[in-house]
Amino acid sequence: MEEALPVDWEKYFRSIQKVCPWSLESYLAGRIKITTQDIIQDLKEYDAIVYQVDMSIDELDNFVEKLNDIQEECEFLWSHPDHTKGGNNQAPLPVIIQQDRKFLEELRKGEKGGINSKAKETPSSS
Repeated sequence: MEEALPVDWEKYFRSIQKVCPWSLESYLAGRIKITTQDIIQDLKEYDAIVYQVDMSIDELDNFVEKLNDIQEECEFLWSHPDHTKGGNNQAPLPVIIQQDRKFLEELRKGEKGGINSKAKETPSSS
């Protein structure tokens, strides 16, 4: 397996906490895999897999769209250093990010325990 390119991933995950608050916690816990492999892998124990790729913005957009069309269990996102449309939260190099679709939807809704969950409602007294 090829080595991932040297990137300060901790610094990157700290920088995107406003848009992806769980990512730093997952990275520090070893639950985000960073790889240069070009074969889509099973997430297994990982919250996400980040694939370092050599693609243009258009290539990434088209490829990730195709992956999402054929995948039901995982959702794929992409980031490119030249794509600043998302508030300058782009990765320092081109990447494809693979996540469990159900887990990601729970995080977006704030239903998953942890840093991104909605405040738990206290039971009402009768």
